[in-house]
Amino acid sequence: MSGDSPADIPPPDSLHLSSASGWLQLGNPGEALADLAKVSAEHRKHRDVLLLEWHIHARNKNWERCMEIGSVMAKLNPDDPSGWINQANAMFYLKRGQEALDLLEPMRKRFPENEAIPYNLSCYACQFGDLVLAMHWFQAAEKISDSEKIREVALLDPDLEPIWEQISK
Repeated sequence: MSGDSPADIPPPDSLHLSSASGWLQLGNPGEALADLAKVSAEHRKHRDVLLLEWHIHARNKNWERCMEIGSVMAKLNPDDPSGWINQANAMFYLKRGQEALDLLEPMRKRFPENEAIPYNLSCYACQFGDLVLAMHWFQAAEKISDSEKIREVALLDPDLEPIWEQISK
């Protein structure tokens, strides 16, 4: 399924996916989950279905379920960084930060062009109180992507608050 795209999901499942996405955008994760549950078993493990399900459960702060979904995504699509990132973020929000770091840090070498990996590692390091490491990872994220955009996002991210002063320089 690693080559899946939304076009790979025919109606009615594509319509359920679209409707679920709409409900989530409208701020109604309950209805989003209800519509997503209508997707047939054949397409339940499609990348886009799993990704939307992860976001729905993240909105509800159901981090255990998010961790499970991230794990499934990583197993089904190991060459897609989103499963690894989602699984690690769920661990982080479950206060399992060291496990999140241990899972995501090796992915930095595997996906060197993905700025979300060092960005998230920076968040984890901030929460551990290792601000030197946090800045190291933050600067790595800046090198990969648009530095201005990364800084703008970071200065709104409460996980990075311990390094806001350094970021804003």
